[in-house]
Amino acid sequence: MSALLRPWTWFVERCMAPVDLRPLALLRIFVPLCIFFDLLRVAQVGLTKILFTPYAQGGLSQVQDEGLWLDQLVGAERAGPVAYVVTLLCMPLVSLGVAARPAMLIGALAYAQLGHLYPPGDRAIDRVLRMVLIILAFSYSHKVWTWWTWRRGEGSDTTGPVWPAGLIRWALCLIYMSAGISKLMQQPRWLAIDGVPVLYRIVTDPLAAHLDPVAWADTRWPFYVGGIGTIVMEVGGFMVLTRWRPWYGLFGAAMHVGIFGSMELGMFSLGMLSLYPLLFDRWMPPPKTQQAR
Repeated sequence: MSALLRPWTWFVERCMAPVDLRPLALLRIFVPLCIFFDLLRVAQVGLTKILFTPYAQGGLSQVQDEGLWLDQLVGAERAGPVAYVVTLLCMPLVSLGVAARPAMLIGALAYAQLGHLYPPGDRAIDRVLRMVLIILAFSYSHKVWTWWTWRRGEGSDTTGPVWPAGLIRWALCLIYMSAGISKLMQQPRWLAIDGVPVLYRIVTDPLAAHLDPVAWADTRWPFYVGGIGTIVMEVGGFMVLTRWRPWYGLFGAAMHVGIFGSMELGMFSLGMLSLYPLLFDRWMPPPKTQQAR
């Protein structure tokens, strides 16, 4: 029996091994800030009521799930504003580490209700960040770099189980590898070095990009290099599970900065970059309390 339990024991020990909580704390700070400011942007352009008001009342919301619990609880007309306000209130609490765990769960739930209320606006990055919030709720990220630890002058050398960080890295691995493989399956010319580059067509698309297609028409080599680099970077997503992940993170960060500067994709780039502290964890200096020892 002991031989049969040995693999399970090894797995549990690996999952519960102590790890520096500062990278997870950075996620706890940055992820909700991305959500918070993205939702404020919706209000800034005056779309809050339009997106989350039922179609029958003059809005664009067409709920796909019958019997949505928030509709039953507060009514169809109030469901959108309630979910919006609750999400906005929870996100700063998560970043500050004030009632962080309840705020993560309640905020993720309210954020998901917004996705149900306006399904076309529930992007992949929204789902990724909700998933991260739920994982963080079961971590100890709220033990480091919070309002309370700052007030009490506590150090940042607290440790916690490694499994939340490992699970989020595994999710990043799947996200990047599936993106790269799907690109190759749908459009093999990502790797071509002749004709019109796929990347050129994307970053000069007038609906979502900033680059002038005429100005860049005769300069194609950056797009060949960028397209091949994108595929190599994404298919190589398994690198986030290795000790080489900080170097991989440099290429990933460069890609997302490039997307942010050349395209208008909402919070996609910043949302993905908010997860990168888990890739640069090996380059973080030890806490000051450890340095003093």
